[in-house]
Amino acid sequence: MGRFLPLVAMMGIAVGQQPPPDASWQADSGVEVERTITDLGLGAVQGAVIRDGKIYAYGDVFQERPRVGVIREYDRELRATGRVVWLRREGHPLIVHPTGLTWDDRFGTFLGDTVKTSDPARSLARIYRIDWRRAWEDGDLDRAVLDVIEDDAAVNGCRPEFVQVGGRVLLATADYGRIRPEVRLYDPAGLLAARRSSAPGVVVHRVLCGPFNQNLHWDAASGRLTCVQNVVEGRGWRLEDLDLARAVIDGRADGPGVRIRRLTFDPHDELEGFWPLDDGRGLFAVARRKDNVFLARFRPIEAHTSPAVSR
Repeated sequence: MGRFLPLVAMMGIAVGQQPPPDASWQADSGVEVERTITDLGLGAVQGAVIRDGKIYAYGDVFQERPRVGVIREYDRELRATGRVVWLRREGHPLIVHPTGLTWDDRFGTFLGDTVKTSDPARSLARIYRIDWRRAWEDGDLDRAVLDVIEDDAAVNGCRPEFVQVGGRVLLATADYGRIRPEVRLYDPAGLLAARRSSAPGVVVHRVLCGPFNQNLHWDAASGRLTCVQNVVEGRGWRLEDLDLARAVIDGRADGPGVRIRRLTFDPHDELEGFWPLDDGRGLFAVARRKDNVFLARFRPIEAHTSPAVSR
């Protein structure tokens, strides 16, 4: 536990999932795990956030019949509080594959849902505005859904995150895929009025970015947007920090001065969520059978090849 390791021993995909094709890549970062939990009640975990001193992890509980999404609450030491919100309404699944949980003082709490289609290369996206307090009072979404938005500008699912550009609050999301993936910034008021992201004037900015975005994290103090990514489709951990103001001006993550850093790690399982803490620490959510949510220190290490893993 005292060394920065590739974590090969911790790998493992979530039960019920088939491993995607693997590849080798250059890794340049390591983690030192400080505290970890295995919560099978999250199913395939999709992300974790910190809000009001608590950790909220959310997942796709594929083992439930019918399959349904969930949000579970933990304290800062990753101890479960026992509080749960099932993403059902009137006893039926509403949000199955939650992707992105974010909030703003004016616009409230938004939660994304990635809806699979018959085309494996494309997923539909919906964004829900929910009453956070009421959801926790009820333990479900019976009375908590305020608005439903079709994110039809998305290419492959959505992962909403509130950001600020030039003092203006916008809602960011990003694509999962390799064909011209974008970070898009939406006008929240226009999005709520139109109830679809493709409506005229809703998309305020587009930024070409790296592929396989699983989640986003915004840091208002630094103006950084972190793209939480896989290295190849369905595998790997990568964190890419962008200067969002410069990204908006240039329109590319590859533009001069836009990419602040890119960290690529050894493990070949699927990073789903990340939340930075203080002193080079972070909260990680990984789709695996064991140790699916953990706190760890992370830092650059000597670059090396991380070979493909056979399963």
